[in-house]
Amino acid sequence: MPTDPKFSLDPTPMTAEQVMAELLRENERLRRQVADAQEQRDQYKQFYLEELARNAPVITPDDIANAVPARPVFDELIRRLEKP
Repeated sequence: MPTDPKFSLDPTPMTAEQVMAELLRENERLRRQVADAQEQRDQYKQFYLEELARNAPVITPDDIANAVPARPVFDELIRRLEKP
């Protein structure tokens, strides 16, 4: 079975400085990934808000009158969860 050269069977121990340097490299790599993900999230958010502004739904008084308020739904859920 071939072994991965990165993970030899008899690795030489790393010094504290080498471990710290490796951790700093990994930290920077993860920080860049988070920054990229945040930038992508912001782009999607901007796109969504622009589309929503262009195609905003028209809410009529009937829509508002027929809307189901959230409070009774939550109250019923809490009653069901409190039952033994």
